[in-house]
Amino acid sequence: MSAYATKLDDEVVPTADTKIVLAGKLHVPPLAIGTWQWGDTTYWDWKPEHVEENKKAFHLANELGLTFFDTAEVYGNGQSERQIGAFRKDSSEDELAKQVIATKYFPYEERTQFPDVLLSALKDSLDRLGMAQGDLYQIHAPIHKASFEVVGNALADAIQAGLIKAVGVSNYNADEIKEIHAALGKRNVPLASNQVSFSLIRTSPLKTGVVQTCHDLGVAILAYSPIGMGLLTGKFGKTGPWPPARERLFNSLDPEQLTNLLDTLEKLAEKYSKTQVAVALNWTIAKGTIPLAGVRTPEHVRQNAEALGFRLAPADVAALDKFAFEGTTNKEWAHG
Repeated sequence: MSAYATKLDDEVVPTADTKIVLAGKLHVPPLAIGTWQWGDTTYWDWKPEHVEENKKAFHLANELGLTFFDTAEVYGNGQSERQIGAFRKDSSEDELAKQVIATKYFPYEERTQFPDVLLSALKDSLDRLGMAQGDLYQIHAPIHKASFEVVGNALADAIQAGLIKAVGVSNYNADEIKEIHAALGKRNVPLASNQVSFSLIRTSPLKTGVVQTCHDLGVAILAYSPIGMGLLTGKFGKTGPWPPARERLFNSLDPEQLTNLLDTLEKLAEKYSKTQVAVALNWTIAKGTIPLAGVRTPEHVRQNAEALGFRLAPADVAALDKFAFEGTTNKEWAHG
């Protein structure tokens, strides 16, 4: 088993046994499992009858060595965390020891009394997850009114209290990463990760310096929505119709460029005898990130797992780069 800090070395073939070390503490595979769909009724149309397939997906991921799971208190108003907590009860001691569970704190406007609001929210998340100590706790977005120093101190307090092993953030831009990294540094606490939207339809973290800044500081990049909210799978075709919740995003993309991108993905999938999902995820790995791909069913887990065991040739990475979209940032949410 080989271990790498922050990201895989160039040309390393990712496998489930290849580990990236977050904050010098957490050994995770180069591909994470996202659980936003577990409980979300507004965007993903989750229903109670989906629990069983979510459970099967969780256990299959463990069998395949994909033991890094990401959730958040706001996913289904705690439902995602509760499901993971229930699924963990069916895990063996060996499986539990290998699992790394990441969750997130949402900085609502009224949450101003740090560190109490953060420590209280973390304890609630741990109760839902059935864990005495969590693995990775992240600030969901840089929209908190409190200063970076105040938020950093609250995260450091969570570490000091033994409630969490490592801390990270999400949606932070390069300057914000430097500020929270420095604030944590005053308490000798490393910043483990920054979770940002990153895919072939949103490459802006590369162009704005977010990825490079994180790598320079030893901070891992967790790439959420790495298959473009399902667009890169090819299941919607090249012109739609698109799911209503994603219609605005997909319609904002230049049709000709999108067609060329999906054509290239399709050709490379044939070349490597892989799915388009696997190629898209492997591309994000080649860019120095850990793709965090959402799943609902065991089949989704299998598709994601195909991203391991091979590495796109540099020329093929460049072929995808040619038609990749820069995407956008916004002040409301995704700064990074």
